Amino acid sequence: MRTPKLVANGTASINMTPMIDVVFLLIIFFLVSSHMAKQENSIPLKLPTANSGIDETHNRQSVVVNVLADGSWMVGGAGVDQAGLEKAMRGRLMASDQPLQLRIRTDQTVPYEKLEPILRSAAQLGIADVVFSVFEERGK
Repeated sequence: MRTPKLVANGTASINMTPMIDVVFLLIIFFLVSSHMAKQENSIPLKLPTANSGIDETHNRQSVVVNVLADGSWMVGGAGVDQAGLEKAMRGRLMASDQPLQLRIRTDQTVPYEKLEPILRSAAQLGIADVVFSVFEERGK
C-alpha cells in the first residue's frame, strides 16, 4: 500500500480580516463605554457644598445615581424608577468580584424623601459603601 505524498504547492497564509474586525469592534466598545462613564458625571447638577471631604483615590466598581432637581433618578444617562435602579445595582453586583460602591450625585434642593428609597435599595442589596458627591467650599 502506498502512502500519499504531501506536496506543498505554495506558501501558507493566514487570513487577517477576522482579526482586524475583532480589533475594530473592541476599539469601538471601549470608546463607547468610556464615553458612557464620563457622561454619568457630566449631568449638570447644583451639588451641595461641604466644608470637608475625602478625595477619591481608588478606582472601585461603582454605580452612579444622579438625582435631578425634580426628584427623578438617572443611571447611565437614562431615567430609571425603583425597579430599574435595583436591576442596575443587582446587575453590577453580579458582574463584579469586588464590593460595589454607590455614588449619589444630587441637586442640593432635593429633599431626603427622594433619596431614602435609593439608600434603602442599596442596604437591601448589601451595598454598604455609599458616597455623596459634593463641591468643596473654598476659602474657609
